[in-house]
Amino acid sequence: MNKNIHNSNQPEERRELGEELKAVFLVISPFIEKHVSVVCPDCTNLCCKDKHGRYDKNDIIFLTALGVYVPQVNAGREETGPCRYMIDTGCSLTRWMRPYRCTFFFCDQLLKSMENDNSKLYRAFRMYLEQLVFTRQKLLD
Repeated sequence: MNKNIHNSNQPEERRELGEELKAVFLVISPFIEKHVSVVCPDCTNLCCKDKHGRYDKNDIIFLTALGVYVPQVNAGREETGPCRYMIDTGCSLTRWMRPYRCTFFFCDQLLKSMENDNSKLYRAFRMYLEQLVFTRQKLLD
């Protein structure tokens, strides 16, 4: 058996893992957005800071696997300032396009809101979140 068949560095396998990861993002995003829309508008502690909206090497590996070009536009912006992608209605990027550390930062109030939702929905969210982490790790290995 060829050992390279299961090497995630193969472009086709990376693309497939990227597509799988994107699909999981699309499944869990509505649940997250439901709670973000309730918790975040009244929050006085802006957690969407520019330093969290910067793509790292792993984000670029994921997006490149999908054929998405990610420009590096970090220069000249204060890390503690509002995120470059923040608009009046929230983030201008769909969840799967956001930097990983941004999209999965859950403050205590947001976590509590999600945990207090329908238990079946919350369990499904947790299951998909675990799948997302597992698939992302496979892509990055």
